[in-house]
Amino acid sequence: MPRVDQTDWLETFVAVVDHGSFSGAARALHRSQSRVSTHVAALERALGGTLVDRSHRPVRPTELGTTFLPHARAVLEALERGTEAVELHSGTLRGRVVIGCHPSVSAGFLPAVLAAVHAAHPALRIELTEHTTQDLVSGIVSGRYHLAIHSSAGDPPPDDLQSVHLWTERYAALAPPGHPVLGEDDAARRRAAEEGIDPRRIAEHPLIAVAQPGEAVDPDTGSALRAWGLEIPVAWQTEQPQTVVNLAREGLGVGVLNALAAAVADTSGMAVVPVGTLAEGRRVAVTRDRRAAPSPSVDVVFQAILEATPPPGVRPAPPDRRDAARPA
Repeated sequence: MPRVDQTDWLETFVAVVDHGSFSGAARALHRSQSRVSTHVAALERALGGTLVDRSHRPVRPTELGTTFLPHARAVLEALERGTEAVELHSGTLRGRVVIGCHPSVSAGFLPAVLAAVHAAHPALRIELTEHTTQDLVSGIVSGRYHLAIHSSAGDPPPDDLQSVHLWTERYAALAPPGHPVLGEDDAARRRAAEEGIDPRRIAEHPLIAVAQPGEAVDPDTGSALRAWGLEIPVAWQTEQPQTVVNLAREGLGVGVLNALAAAVADTSGMAVVPVGTLAEGRRVAVTRDRRAAPSPSVDVVFQAILEATPPPGVRPAPPDRRDAARPA
């Protein structure tokens, strides 16, 4: 039977897969790239086969690597849970929790949450990684993240995942002052600022929105467009909310962002007005994997997220929905 002598080999292999390169794994693990290569090669010799396709960019697991990957994650997770159990017995949590989230959530919601957790558990390590909705849900399924805070756009999460609604927020349109989308006169522009604009007005102008390369539109914005009954091609796309603002500032079209993203971006000199109704807005949820072994560290962070005050300007989920999801 193959013998794996060091758990470092497993940690390095998982990091190479998650980061898509040996150099990325080296940076994440604070190891030299040569050490990362040595660890993966040693693991491949122990298992008798190639785990990583080095000819592909980004690197990806081979068929053998894909088969072995969940077992490597399970071993590392079991060791982490065992360490947490010892630490909990001693009264100090020193675990590690990875949270995947949207940039707007990490900037506009999580800092206060993490400050509260750090005050109670200063040795607990929490890492943030920012992605779009598709990557966040898949990251929970694959085990790359312990928790994800993301929009509920698209298909409902699988039964293996526990997803709890946190808040709902409207969308916002961004344009330079005086832009036709805001109205034809000062009175119309004041109404737009107070009440919002009809989404159909956006269809008259080039759309600037968040989308991954090669994608027509991000699932969040796509869900809103469908709710508004619109089919608008994205004229300009980016994965960063601030870039949406800046493209609109340069007069390239009308930007559309969720309200929290618009709130945390630098929108100085821009008009930011609600668009559509709250019912057509973005639902934000926190998700965890029901299959994962119990973790006191993850439970602490999950509960802190449920108990935290949502950002200003959003509608919190009903309290009973959160109460039912709290860890026992």
